[in-house]
Amino acid sequence: MTAPLVRLGTKADTLDRLRPFLTTARILPLVHFTSREWRDRPDRLLAGLRRHEWAAGPVMVRSSATTEDTGTDSNAGRFRSVPARNQDELAAAVDEVFASYGRVDAQDQVLIQPLLERVRASGVAFSCDPNSGAPYRVVNWSATGRTDAVTGGGSAELHISYGAAWADPAEAPDPQVGAVWELLAELHNLLGEQRRLDIEFAFSDLGELILLQVRPLTVTKVAVAAEEHRATLTATARQITETTRSRSRVLGHRAVYGVMPDWNPAEMIGLRPRPLAVSLYRHLITDQVWAAARARYGYRDLTGTRLMVQFSGLPYVDVAASFTSFVPREVPDELAGRLVGHWLDQLVAKPYLHDKVESHIAVSAGTFRTAQRLEALAGFSAGERDRLAGFLRRFTGQLVRGDLWEQDIARLRLLNEADNGETHAAGCSADDIGCCGPALVARLDVCAAYGSSPFAALARAAFIATDLLDDLVREGVLSPEDRARFIGGLRLVASEMRRDFAVLDRAVFLKRYGQLRPGTYDILSPRYDETPERYFDWSAQNRPAPGDHATRRPFELSGKQRRQVEALLVREGLTFDVARLMDFMTTAIRGREHGKLAFTSVLGDVLTGVRRLGERSGCGVDDMSYLDVTTLATLTGDPAHDLPVLREVAARGRAAHAVSQTVVLPPLVTGPADVRSFALPQIRPNFVTRARATARVALVDVGDTPDGAIVLVASADPGYDWLFTRGIAGLVTAFGGANSHMAIRALELGIPAVIGAGTALFDQWSRANVLELDAASGLVTVIA
Repeated sequence: MTAPLVRLGTKADTLDRLRPFLTTARILPLVHFTSREWRDRPDRLLAGLRRHEWAAGPVMVRSSATTEDTGTDSNAGRFRSVPARNQDELAAAVDEVFASYGRVDAQDQVLIQPLLERVRASGVAFSCDPNSGAPYRVVNWSATGRTDAVTGGGSAELHISYGAAWADPAEAPDPQVGAVWELLAELHNLLGEQRRLDIEFAFSDLGELILLQVRPLTVTKVAVAAEEHRATLTATARQITETTRSRSRVLGHRAVYGVMPDWNPAEMIGLRPRPLAVSLYRHLITDQVWAAARARYGYRDLTGTRLMVQFSGLPYVDVAASFTSFVPREVPDELAGRLVGHWLDQLVAKPYLHDKVESHIAVSAGTFRTAQRLEALAGFSAGERDRLAGFLRRFTGQLVRGDLWEQDIARLRLLNEADNGETHAAGCSADDIGCCGPALVARLDVCAAYGSSPFAALARAAFIATDLLDDLVREGVLSPEDRARFIGGLRLVASEMRRDFAVLDRAVFLKRYGQLRPGTYDILSPRYDETPERYFDWSAQNRPAPGDHATRRPFELSGKQRRQVEALLVREGLTFDVARLMDFMTTAIRGREHGKLAFTSVLGDVLTGVRRLGERSGCGVDDMSYLDVTTLATLTGDPAHDLPVLREVAARGRAAHAVSQTVVLPPLVTGPADVRSFALPQIRPNFVTRARATARVALVDVGDTPDGAIVLVASADPGYDWLFTRGIAGLVTAFGGANSHMAIRALELGIPAVIGAGTALFDQWSRANVLELDAASGLVTVIA
């Protein structure tokens, strides 16, 4: 390797050294000096600056401290940059920048350049993934017209793109991004191929690329070799192609995969789950249960089709399979195929809807506004839309009038009895949950039959019920406040937990809820009863909660509202009465929430059994997290047999999981080309309730106390219900949809929430100290 032509130094030194060599971007004219020079001869420095023609206009005095751009700590954004509109303001601006350093070293500098006032776009870029060190070019940019739009943390219109280090700039998702890729490549050549870089850039109003800053990027992870990473991505692209070819009974003319549609693995098991979590989710939901539940309710039968696939360990929903399963069985194949194809095209054209596919794209039931939604079907005749409306209307009528959902409620009541039956293997004690693998798998099978299966069916019924409820609001029959009162009066799990926490003895409370855990499928996450002090503030017990929704009475329609609903049922040709509709909406939504608690309680016990089984062989929970259900079934409880198996499985699982840490894919994958280059879609978050809160930010996954705070949780599954006993002011999640678990919880308790903010906004808000969350206006403002 040839020696680098340029050495990194302070911000000012690095830019000054690069100026003679750089060809892919321009560095603005600059002057820099140290604090000692400023202290000793400020008049001479100012006089020298005035000799530069550009200094006659507005300038920016920028920080260039010796501690700012080191190889271990960038201190990015810590120090001030101050504009000086004229020369009279210059001295004060220099003093202000030096003062922002705190304790000023004699060699600390300031950097003065022309003020770049009109910009087309600006941002930051990294020569590797800042999270993993993998060789990607990552570009974050905004077109707000400010050079600090990204670094200042105030831009909601943030664009993020990824490109493999070996991808051609022509493959970039935007020409401006391609230009930044070329700049990064040139900087590597000038500064050294092994250098990890973090740069700031802007595009002038004329489209010229301006380099504003170069600093070493601090990444703690060991970088994967470029050739090894290229081989991994090539294999991932091949896997996407092969998976698409191997599907059967799936309609539509294209393959699309997403992390949030339908059973949203990003929310439930995370973007890079370990093998045990994936295997459990498959076993209980996405291999068989999801399709069987829908077929039972009258949708197209996709039994035998796996809903979730993995690309280099990253879990995705097969969206074409999902959309196919939303079509009632009686819809003819040709019409169903065109319908699924249309929905897929709509999603690809509007990828920001990937967490809202049922509310904005697919139409899976006949509700009060089905006709309006079907009008958006381009390429379908009026007759075809009428036929589809008829199929959907009959489907909903049969579902609401029938008793399938009531049967599912009854099946859930049998779960505890079935789970306590003789499911253990010969030679195992029935009260020893961790005796052997077959016993644990048998409990999982019981959990699937009597827990997750009826829950999956009720989840479908609850979605339709919520759609009907929302349509009553859109039709003006109910107000948004009525909707909130309806949900708040259902006495769902969060309300019950909050009430029980206030009135029950600690031991009784933990007996009822202690088997739950944040990260329901994650064995590494402690149960409530394993570390109760981590989750609950016992000193707050028996404190009455002002306006507690748990005390609300069930919502009742007024006489006028009842007559309006009757008129809507007649208008839409729905063959059930108002009483049956209200019973369906109440029972389905409540049944989904209680079903979730029931089956995840059994799952919590199974995970405890897996941990104990590992302990018998000297394997900790980290080792056991790389297990899968198939291997679990072979474990006997005898260390002599189990230990070699567990060691081999753990080694394989660690290696595969390590690979998944180096791969980044978009939330919506439409083909193998997405492996090389993609832009993250602009997310439209779901704002829940009409409440407002201003409070400090609490990142509970890193140990922040949630009480009175706006809580930020990347993936909040049912195991995070403990948060609602802590009096939180608001909630923000990176992943989730308008009908997800946490959305219902927030609505139930009247807490302002942003569900599914996306990673860019979530990361941006995570860096704030205080947020204002105005759910009614759909705004989040960084206060401090």
